Amino acid sequence: MNTKQAIEQVLKGRRKPMRVPEIIEAGVPLATSLTGKTPGQTFYSVLYSEAKREDGLIVQTGRGEFKLNPKRRRAKAAA
Repeated sequence: MNTKQAIEQVLKGRRKPMRVPEIIEAGVPLATSLTGKTPGQTFYSVLYSEAKREDGLIVQTGRGEFKLNPKRRRAKAAA
């Protein structure tokens, strides 16, 4: 499971936005393809870069809070 899929899995079914540390804590164990010394920083980067896109996976609802974008494109596994 890649980082975007892990984020989608963590946020799926939640009505309230989640804070970045909560997403990282729940998502890092799910991301099997995550490598490197700082997996939290990878999640942080993906969260903010996806929130900037109009059809991104998530939307930023407040400072450091995210939820799934209702108009998102689904996260696909890397081939």
